[in-house]
Amino acid sequence: MRFSIIFLFLIFLALAPVYGETTVDPVAAAAQVQVNSISIDPEVLMPLDTAVVTIVLNNSGQEAVPINHALMYDKNLDILSDNYEKVGSIGAGNTLKLEYTIQAKGDTGIFYPILSLDFRGAHFLRYPFRVQVQKDPIEMSVLSKPEIFVEGKKDIVQLHIGNPRDNTVSGVTITANGTGHEITPLSYFIGALGSDDAVDIPFNITPYGNKSVQFTLEYQNGINQHNITYTLPIVLGESRKHANPVLSNVIITDEGEFFRVTGDVTNSGLETANGVEVTSAAPANPIFPYKLYAVGALKPDDFSSFEITFKADANTTEVPLQTSFKDRDGNIFSSDTKLELPHKDTITEKEQPSQLPEKTIYLIPVGLLLLVIIAIWYSRRNKA
Repeated sequence: MRFSIIFLFLIFLALAPVYGETTVDPVAAAAQVQVNSISIDPEVLMPLDTAVVTIVLNNSGQEAVPINHALMYDKNLDILSDNYEKVGSIGAGNTLKLEYTIQAKGDTGIFYPILSLDFRGAHFLRYPFRVQVQKDPIEMSVLSKPEIFVEGKKDIVQLHIGNPRDNTVSGVTITANGTGHEITPLSYFIGALGSDDAVDIPFNITPYGNKSVQFTLEYQNGINQHNITYTLPIVLGESRKHANPVLSNVIITDEGEFFRVTGDVTNSGLETANGVEVTSAAPANPIFPYKLYAVGALKPDDFSSFEITFKADANTTEVPLQTSFKDRDGNIFSSDTKLELPHKDTITEKEQPSQLPEKTIYLIPVGLLLLVIIAIWYSRRNKA
């Protein structure tokens, strides 16, 4: 028994120096702690934007490493979240996640805030990382629109949305607001828009009045909401491109009880005129067989003959010929061409009423007969 105790004591003495040599060195252990990754959401801030910085530490050593505190500081950024005053230990082979909330100030550029780790019994770890603040907003412009809006006529306005930033933005939505106008769609959800990406969004606008249309583009940069607006003026007038049926070679014929009008209708516009119709309007009274003449579609520079019939009072001196057509959206446009009626008093000499009294008309032949009788009597008297 005594021999065994002595033997164990000797073994302990033999191992004692070895144990002293394997005592953990805090400096060496802290050296195994590294910053594994840093992510910033959003990746690029705008002035006054708030971002969340997530830092992952990794202990690749064989010993746990105690950390007193973890601080972040930078004069160009505001650190909104509290620093970690008591972090604790990060175990061997483990990771530790730290989160900070920062806010950009008014300046733009690239900044390098510093993460400082205070290891217990060891040195500090100072780790600068990159934060970019960029002012460029999402851009919105009009890609195409009519030069002049026609009241009640639907036109397409194409908007161009582009992202000139170095990071992706999300929740991109565009809305249109125009009092009194018909606009479809009223809003359009685009979603995420990557760096240097662009999309074209069409809006159908049927104007009623000249109030402007305002487009509002909203998007998110991380957790930060932003918006821009664009005001589209509505200038009403006559389009220089739409179809324009013109009447020519118009001939009016008095048929006694009614008038007959023939002629040509030509589309001098730059767009197709659909459903072209020609008829007469008040005070004329359209009658069969040609109360209304349906020409159909006329492409630019096409023409067609037409014929209409109508009645008009004797006192009517002119009537409008009404020409109507539809555009590609079904909007109806019409125009009147004044047509002067031939006056019945001047149509033919036969129809002109005599200006002489009725009795005078009967006396004329009698007078002529007396003149003949007198001429014969005078002639015989001279011979005698």
